[in-house]
Amino acid sequence: MDLEHSIAHPAQRRYARPLLLIHGAWHGAWCWEVAQPDLAARGFEVHAISLRGHGNSPSPANFRRSTVVQYASDVRAAIQAVGARPIVVAHSLGGLLVQLLITGVLGPVPDIAGAIMLCTSPVSLRDYFTPRQSEEPISLSEMLRFEPKAMRATLFRRDISEADLLRHVARLVPEPPMMTMSSMFLRPRPARCRTPMLVIGAEKDAVYGLPTQRSTAAAYRCGLVVVPESAHNVMLDPAWPVAAEAIERFAASL
Repeated sequence: MDLEHSIAHPAQRRYARPLLLIHGAWHGAWCWEVAQPDLAARGFEVHAISLRGHGNSPSPANFRRSTVVQYASDVRAAIQAVGARPIVVAHSLGGLLVQLLITGVLGPVPDIAGAIMLCTSPVSLRDYFTPRQSEEPISLSEMLRFEPKAMRATLFRRDISEADLLRHVARLVPEPPMMTMSSMFLRPRPARCRTPMLVIGAEKDAVYGLPTQRSTAAAYRCGLVVVPESAHNVMLDPAWPVAAEAIERFAASL
């Protein structure tokens, strides 16, 4: 499948390994519109894709029956397309897809230099049901309808401008029911992981809060960086530079 694939080249390359950015549920490559050029300015070659049915990627005829297996195959194909053993930076559901790949749940482990989990979906199913940190009560129906009030409370800082909020919400897409179900029951196996890894969490994440991110880092026995005051969509948050600096440090350590 010919997925949307954007590349940002640095004016002066400082890091040998390219970065591959993988978005989470509802989003697309557009969600890296701040992070991708910033990482390129820091000296990385930066790739971002949209999974099938997201962003400007096509929706196959059977998209409504897509599962995490098909989504993970998109990630595997993107890794192969980038080559050069990239460092994969994966947000939210994208983090689960990468975990399934690097722990061998979905076949051979892809050849990547490292993986950075950004506000990632959890390892354990029980962490899906931990209390959310949202400061404003919202209903599931409001979330599934992508109502701006619900998206502000779930994904963004409370002080995001109305214009930016509406611009982002307009680009969200619903997930196929089978994808949601399969993401709940197909779980990674951290004990099998041999890929260098870093977890980055957001202090004010209303989706997968800090207890979840600590559990993930503990499961993989890797480092955890917390971005102060950031909401779930840390790549669009004013505190993004803290995450970018952590990505730089991790890349330099490989």
